Amino acid sequence: MAVYTQVSQQDLDNFLKNYEIGSLENFNGISAGVENTNYKIRTNKGFYILTLYEKRVDKKDIPFFLELMFYLSNEKIQCPLPIKNRNGKLFGELNSRPASILTFLEGSSTETIYPKQVNTLGKILAKIHILGKQLKIKRKNPLSLENFESLITLSKKNSDNIRNDLSKEIDSEYYRVRSNWPDNLPKGIIHADLFPDNVLFIGNEISGVIDFCFSCNDFLSYDLATCLNAWCFDKEGILDLNLSSELINGYQSLRKLEENEINSFHIICSGSALRFLMTRINDWKDQQGGGGVVPKDPMNFVKILDFHKNVKDAKEYGLTK
Repeated sequence: MAVYTQVSQQDLDNFLKNYEIGSLENFNGISAGVENTNYKIRTNKGFYILTLYEKRVDKKDIPFFLELMFYLSNEKIQCPLPIKNRNGKLFGELNSRPASILTFLEGSSTETIYPKQVNTLGKILAKIHILGKQLKIKRKNPLSLENFESLITLSKKNSDNIRNDLSKEIDSEYYRVRSNWPDNLPKGIIHADLFPDNVLFIGNEISGVIDFCFSCNDFLSYDLATCLNAWCFDKEGILDLNLSSELINGYQSLRKLEENEINSFHIICSGSALRFLMTRINDWKDQQGGGGVVPKDPMNFVKILDFHKNVKDAKEYGLTK
C-alpha cells in the first residue's frame, strides 16, 4: 500500500455518496506497500480502506481480486471485505482510477516472527487453497516461469549496478530452475505475495491477511514456498528450521502435500525466490521515492537462492513424506 494519487475531501465525499457507509469525517494516506494508493477513512459508521488501483494493475483483473476477497471474507477468512456500492458493484472510479472500499482490519505487521505465528499462517494459507477450489474465477499468473525471460531482460538493466555479475547469476539460476521446473503439480487460487507486511497481528494472533493484488491461479506449493522464503530466512539467508517446520506443519494439518510437491519443493522455492529477486531489482530503480515508498533490498533473495540450490532433501526444510 502507498499513496501515488492524491484525493481531496470533496472528491472523496462525492465518491462515498454511492456507498452506504455513512458520512466522511476524516481520511489519511497509508504509505506502506508499493502497488496502489490507499487511504484509511473514517465515517460516522466506522473505519474503512479506500484503494485506488494504479497503472501497474490491469483493470480487468480487479474483479478477480475483489471477488476472491468477498468470498474468502464471507467464509470467515480474516481478510478485508469489499463493500458493494449502491449499484451492487465492488468498485467504481475516483480521480480517473478504479477504486474500491474495503472493511478496515485492526492490527499491524509483526517485527519478530515466532513459531506459533507461522503455524497459524500455514493453516490460513491451506484454508485459502481449499476454499479456492469452490471458485470458478481464473487469473493467469503474470509473473510465472513463462514470464521470467521478460523479467530477466528488465532486471539486467539494473542488476549489475547493485552487484557486479549479478545478471550472470540470475541467468544461471533461471537455467537451473527452468530445466527442473515441474508441470504436473496441483493448481488453484493462490495469494502469491503473503509476506509479513501483508499479514496483520494483534499481539501474537493473526487479525488479517491483506493485499490480494498478486493473487492468481498457479501451483499451490508455490504459495507455500513464497511464505517460506518470506518468513523463515534471516537477513543472511539462513533458514530457521523451527519456523519452516511450523509453517509446513500448520499447512499440512489441513492440506497434505502430494509426493510430487514435496520432491519438487526446492525448485519451487528457487523459482519464487528468483521471481522476487528480479521484481525487487526493478522496483529498486523504479520506485525510489515514489509514493513515499522505500524500495526493498533485493540482495536477500540472492542469499536465499544460494540456500535452495544446495538443498538435497526436503527434510532440510522440515518437510517429510
